[in-house]
Amino acid sequence: MVISCTRDCYDTCIFDESYKPLKIFPINGFTCSRGIADLKRNSINRISSAYYNGKEISINEGIQLLAKKIREAKPEEILHIDYDGNQGLLTWYYPARIWNFLGSASTDYSICSSEGHAAIKSHYGNSIGALPEDFEKFSAAVFWGSEASISFIHGWRILKDKYKITIDVRKSETAKKSEKYFIVKPGSDAYLAIGIMKFLIWKEYIQNDELKNKVKAFDMDTIIKATGLKEEEIEELADLYYYYKPLTIIGFALGRSINGGYSIGLISIIPKLLGIEKGFFYANSQGLGIDFDYLRGLHKYKPRKIIGMGEVGDRINEFKIIFVWNSNPIHSLPGSNKIIEAVNDGRIFLVVHDPFWSETAKIANLVFPAPTFLEKNDIVYSYWHNYLIYNEPIIRNNNAITEVELMQRLANSLELNDPLLFEEPMKAVNFALRNTNVNISDLLSRKIVKIEPKYSNTFSLDPFPTPTDLEFPNGEFMIYSAHPNYTNSQFKEIYGNKIPVVYNSKLDGEGAIESEIGKVKVIFKKSSDIPDGIYFLFKSNLFDLQNMPINSIIKPSKGKFGGTPNLNIKIKSASRLLY
Repeated sequence: MVISCTRDCYDTCIFDESYKPLKIFPINGFTCSRGIADLKRNSINRISSAYYNGKEISINEGIQLLAKKIREAKPEEILHIDYDGNQGLLTWYYPARIWNFLGSASTDYSICSSEGHAAIKSHYGNSIGALPEDFEKFSAAVFWGSEASISFIHGWRILKDKYKITIDVRKSETAKKSEKYFIVKPGSDAYLAIGIMKFLIWKEYIQNDELKNKVKAFDMDTIIKATGLKEEEIEELADLYYYYKPLTIIGFALGRSINGGYSIGLISIIPKLLGIEKGFFYANSQGLGIDFDYLRGLHKYKPRKIIGMGEVGDRINEFKIIFVWNSNPIHSLPGSNKIIEAVNDGRIFLVVHDPFWSETAKIANLVFPAPTFLEKNDIVYSYWHNYLIYNEPIIRNNNAITEVELMQRLANSLELNDPLLFEEPMKAVNFALRNTNVNISDLLSRKIVKIEPKYSNTFSLDPFPTPTDLEFPNGEFMIYSAHPNYTNSQFKEIYGNKIPVVYNSKLDGEGAIESEIGKVKVIFKKSSDIPDGIYFLFKSNLFDLQNMPINSIIKPSKGKFGGTPNLNIKIKSASRLLY
């Protein structure tokens, strides 16, 4: 028996039935501070029953109530919000079938990595890059917008003794542990990538007339002003790329910044220009051949409308019912204060299926108890390594209802009879794996099977931006990164609710950060690691001193490639509060 951590994390650790990490590459017998605390966390802050407006009810009563509410609403007035709280195929993907059958509204799943996936695909036809075995072959690595030493510990373990270069907007922990680091302005990464390309051309490290013509449009003075680097630093980066032929780790944070799609796309093609095979890593999940759309039922039924994940708050009045699973939108979505207001005013009937009393579950009208990944069967994939894992429960929980069972019981209550809604889950997974080398019977027998990745042989320099395509990065910015003890909003049960500390170069004490659309109250703390104009928070600390979501000051936006909202926002001011 094996079990796999299903969280939104590169590493996707695999454990034995005693919950000890397996000594197989690249898990290598160790896990993170969250994995160590999982068994303890599993019994804390749990939702143990269905609840309606704070009153305990049976799960069946909750299902009947939800079915009644659905019948009273138009499909387009129902929005389901789900994301990567659990990466299991039966937890995240398969349950969407009922909502797509009903024609309810869906988000575009854009909050995290979609901008980069779309940008890289536009150059390569696929977004898959280096696998763990490839990491070992490199003598150097560039961590570009990636706090890998905290958020990607197994990848870091492979690369930590190699020559390391970090490019970031602050002196991160990864930067401190690297041989070289370069601090740039937020949103300037596309300019820097073009600057590196210009030096690669000028120094005749590469010969490419098409690229030469494209980079001509960008003068070096503009690139220097945009990035905040000196010309000799950009030249040094080009020399390092040419000399070391490094693996480039591209962080998701770039896609949540201005110019995000162009930045990620341009960074991904630098290795290709230098002839570096599998020379970048972003996320490999879309190159495994798994048919996620089939699992969601999108081959047969489509949502009536799709809205950006950055737009939910602003478009809240379009909906009467929101059904949430595998996600904590009050913590993670821009403008979630508007969701809170709509629920409190009775304009939204909020339903949450979750193992824990998350911020979203606490304000919901109707709550269903979900099992954790330690308590159920599932099929788990990684967006780094290419193992597929049959996850089996090591803890029993008779109070919870799985996502598959809840959706199928809801379908019965609604008197829906389409076979798609009741397809045996493992049979559905088996069909979704038809373009891989894995079949479900082999997986259920062996527990862990490697998928053969699907690489593309296409490449194009386009889409390559012109100067007018890029927003010039100036002003002050609020930015986020991962904390070693939290996975987004998870693990507050173990490590506590942190106060909203904003690290910066100038301010100490209570104060406020203001954007175009609002203001939040925070605690400022000076740090020599943060350059002027940068205000840094950990992603786990996203409620201000008055319990207002800090994302309430983030206006709706969409990236040009994958629709990812800009979370690393330009701010109007940051100031101390005077009493």
